[in-house]
Amino acid sequence: MPRRILPRVKVALVETDTAWEDEKANRKLVEDALPPSDLAVFPELAFSGFTMNPRVDARAEPFLRELAARTGTCIAAGYVAKGPVNMAAMAAPDGTILARYSKMHPFRFAGEHQHYTRGDDLPVVPLRGFQIAILICYDLRFPEAFREAALRGADLFLVLANWPEERIAHWSALLRARAIENQAYVVGVNRVGKDPSHSYPGRSLAVDPLGEILLEGAGIVDLDPLNPTRLRNRFPALKDVRTDRYRLGPG
Repeated sequence: MPRRILPRVKVALVETDTAWEDEKANRKLVEDALPPSDLAVFPELAFSGFTMNPRVDARAEPFLRELAARTGTCIAAGYVAKGPVNMAAMAAPDGTILARYSKMHPFRFAGEHQHYTRGDDLPVVPLRGFQIAILICYDLRFPEAFREAALRGADLFLVLANWPEERIAHWSALLRARAIENQAYVVGVNRVGKDPSHSYPGRSLAVDPLGEILLEGAGIVDLDPLNPTRLRNRFPALKDVRTDRYRLGPG
């Protein structure tokens, strides 16, 4: 049987200095920052910043669809949607929306759970040979969400974030852990700059299924859609996952 070959996918990690609660300025920022790529990934709440004053941005999704269609680029970015929810969407080059994901774990430490409605669904969608799941910032601390998506076939995770300087060591460690334990690529994109509460250092990462860092910071990385499958076939750890609940003995 001939060896299956799929084209590599150029994924852009785009770190923006989000203008605080200024949707119009941020739409221009996103458009100006968009690089030539197959898939461009922007941070969480890329049109407002991590605000606890969640005004629904009705123009964000139409803007993403139009920009994707005009440039022929698949674009993933975060914004405030009706609910209100902390939303991430991925727009295809034909102007359709491939996936919408509402953050399942609002960041209680910052009071996000008091201002945003949590989501309950984690879509896994095909794109150029990958099965992609999108998660948002604090979700990174909950490995069960990633594992559920991996068991449904996800082999490329996009993590959109506003992850502050004071906890940036956790960001790097957790991105690598999620890649290793799920034998998947993980692309984490963090904003840069400041908002009224925090500084953000970027430090975006693209991590391969063995946990090796392919790119740190903003830039473009080429990903092989068959790499996770080859690893999972060679070292089939996911087949040993117990989907029943663990029962703990005495002690």
